Amino acid sequence: MGNLPGRKRGRALSRLATAAIAAALLGTTAGTAVADGTTPPATPTTQKAAGAGVLTQAAPRTAAAQPTVAAPVFPLTTVDRSGTVYMYKSNGKGAFGDRSNPLITGWQVMAGATRVDHNQDGYVDGLYSQSKSGTLYFNKGVDEQTVTIGGGWDIYDRVFSPGNLGGAGESDLLARDKSGVLWIYLAHPDGTLSDRYRVGPGWDIYTDIAGRGDLNGDGKADMVAKDKSGVLWFYKGTGDYKDPFESRVKVGPGWDIYDTLLSIGDMDSDGRSDMLARDKSGVLWFYKGNGNQNDPFENRVRIGGGWDQYVSMF
Repeated sequence: MGNLPGRKRGRALSRLATAAIAAALLGTTAGTAVADGTTPPATPTTQKAAGAGVLTQAAPRTAAAQPTVAAPVFPLTTVDRSGTVYMYKSNGKGAFGDRSNPLITGWQVMAGATRVDHNQDGYVDGLYSQSKSGTLYFNKGVDEQTVTIGGGWDIYDRVFSPGNLGGAGESDLLARDKSGVLWIYLAHPDGTLSDRYRVGPGWDIYTDIAGRGDLNGDGKADMVAKDKSGVLWFYKGTGDYKDPFESRVKVGPGWDIYDTLLSIGDMDSDGRSDMLARDKSGVLWFYKGNGNQNDPFENRVRIGGGWDQYVSMF
């Protein structure tokens, strides 16, 4: 890359990390990210939505609903304490095959990532990555240009996608700001995003929010949230971006034994989304989805121990 000034060099390193991450996580030829702890400065937030600036012309978002795959099939990605990234593929029976070889290093420049299925065929086709300084990127793969969505995303402590929330087909993003307000960004087919829409305040009562696809069998993306007392709540998706969730339904207490909840979609090939939970001793558990919003999961099944070696899983 040659000798670059500090700010430009930081941006180049972050883009290189993003491209390598996208290549690995989307199943293309993996490179190794170069990381020295330098990250690009965040773009100042404007009066518009944080992260609303885009570098490409957004494709029109169609009003007509498109066919939706209720339960996508995504792999699990893990990041260890050294910043090395690995992948686990589901075996279709509620567990995983062997861990991959190290995919990339240099995760230190990134704060997180979330996969999406914009064309609704059930498989990953895009990746949103966030640098620690607050820049959000979108990438379709190693041969595609990395799109800088915008800066200012460090106002959020959680950015993720449960799937299609707005009814137009693409997988939309949810972002919780540090005051506890939840916002939704509608995605376009090219990965760019709309201005944000306010979902509502009070989401800081939750220590975990998870979901990937349909949990109750109505074809709409749902999610669950664990509050600080360990009670799990179910949020049914409406398909309306102006009011994307119905009133919460109590699933039950006792979920404070887990330090991580997440979903990667359908893990046991039954067409329903499932959930993973890691307990505080490092054991990972599989919760099979059953399509019931009042009690959406079957009894847990132990996958195995040692998962506390990872600082991030998605």
